[in-house]
Amino acid sequence: MELQQCVKCGRGLKAPQGINTTGDPAIAINITVVSVGLRPRMRSRLQRSVFCMPCAAAISLAPPPEGAFNLTIYNALGELNEQSAAMITEARQQKINPRAPLRRMPGSKPDETLATPILHKPALLSAS
Repeated sequence: MELQQCVKCGRGLKAPQGINTTGDPAIAINITVVSVGLRPRMRSRLQRSVFCMPCAAAISLAPPPEGAFNLTIYNALGELNEQSAAMITEARQQKINPRAPLRRMPGSKPDETLATPILHKPALLSAS
């Protein structure tokens, strides 16, 4: 599990790479740059940015920003908001109770780091 900061507010989010691991609810935006009309075709490395749910909901409900790139992200978040009310609902829950325990998605696996037993005695004690 990787810890990433929200692009807008800087809040640390547990952002898993796959769907099968539980993490903080967030919106991930994957950005890659590809050349067109140019040989050889060039690609940048994939960059992933995350928004916490309150920031994503605030962006999608605010007036459109200036700039073509900002407008593209705004339109994508607005499209997600139109598909389901889940983003707004989760943002509201995080604002009401920010310390609520994580809920696992159906079919997800629990994070193994949370299930690791805690040592009661130091492991490096020598038997004297």
